Amino acid sequence: MIRKEKGFTLVELIVVIAIIALLAGVLALVINPAQMLAKGRDSKRLREMDTLQSALTVALTEQEIVLTDTSGCTTCTSASGTQAVDGTNGWIKFTIPATKTGLAKYLPAVPVDPTNTTIYVYTFASTITGYEINAVMESTDNATKMTTDGGNDAAAYEVGTSLTII
Repeated sequence: MIRKEKGFTLVELIVVIAIIALLAGVLALVINPAQMLAKGRDSKRLREMDTLQSALTVALTEQEIVLTDTSGCTTCTSASGTQAVDGTNGWIKFTIPATKTGLAKYLPAVPVDPTNTTIYVYTFASTITGYEINAVMESTDNATKMTTDGGNDAAAYEVGTSLTII
């Protein structure tokens, strides 16, 4: 009597492994991890810009800060890496009236862009009456946000009280 062994042959195992590898490769192309990371950084940028705008609006309303004219400012970007909220050392420029706390009352640190390269930085500019904060989005999915934000720069996402300063 001939006894038949149960199991898979080497060829069958190689074929199954090849199919799994092919499916994993296709899945990696569909997911596009680099694009997912860019979307994550853009999401952080959008949250931080919303937080900055809220903090500045409340600080201005409660007269905790007074905006200064930043025309010609070369250090008004997050590329400097400075996170001070005292108005003079940070990239958001303002003055603090006597007996006031300033922006630190609403924001413990001014955020720095997730990549903080020369392209992807927060840019700030203000006049005595208004301010603007800009950031370039990395993900192509956010390109429409930059063109429909109400500002004058289609290559940057803009928030603030006057979107034509920068």
